[in-house]
Amino acid sequence: MAKLTQQPLYRQVVREVLARIETAAWRDDEALPSETELGKTLGVSQGTVRKALDVLVTEGVLYRRQGVGTFVAGTSDFLARGRFTPLTGMGGEAPKFELLGCVRINAGEQLAEVLGLRRGAALWQVRKLLRAGGQIVGLEELLLPESGFPDLDTRRIRELKGNVAELCWRDFGVRLKDGEVRYRAVAAAQAEARLLQVEVGDPLLQVVRLSRDFEGRPQIWSVAWLRTEQDAFEPAVAFDKQ
Repeated sequence: MAKLTQQPLYRQVVREVLARIETAAWRDDEALPSETELGKTLGVSQGTVRKALDVLVTEGVLYRRQGVGTFVAGTSDFLARGRFTPLTGMGGEAPKFELLGCVRINAGEQLAEVLGLRRGAALWQVRKLLRAGGQIVGLEELLLPESGFPDLDTRRIRELKGNVAELCWRDFGVRLKDGEVRYRAVAAAQAEARLLQVEVGDPLLQVVRLSRDFEGRPQIWSVAWLRTEQDAFEPAVAFDKQ
């Protein structure tokens, strides 16, 4: 491992592990070598390796299985990793996605600032319905800068079953982490009510996220409106896998 003197050693290990994941040296859900083996390969101590892996586990790039090892987390979307569970607490399932459309729009002042763009910059607006148990349970809107993801392909989004995070990684080499997530109760506006098949003013759970790449740059602004009158949405975290 080439040493970069400006960075702490464990951060250099973080970058090296990320680089190997990006070049598919280790694939989704594949086990990494042991901390001892990695330390020998990279020329650092086991403690330094552990500290670096702890960072990547916290960021959702890796996950651990007790007594088994450390694995590469998949690129599934935040909502796709969650479950919609009946209020009785029995059962529950991950949502399926139905692509509604992918169109170009222009960034307003506030959104441009959030994504680090100039006002009026071109964005992709991707809209998807979420279904669970055969019922519509949510609507999601994602906004991505066209400059970072040129020629976004609707057909390709459908091929990947609406997984935009996986598309960003596979087709553009941009791996995302979930970043900040905000929840709040809102009343259904007319546009959301029509697509979610609820009444205007009905209560919804709004989930707002800003996904960043591993350099910390904002990449995707996402807003989801979830129906919760029959099911509770339970988010999952990649590194909670058992």
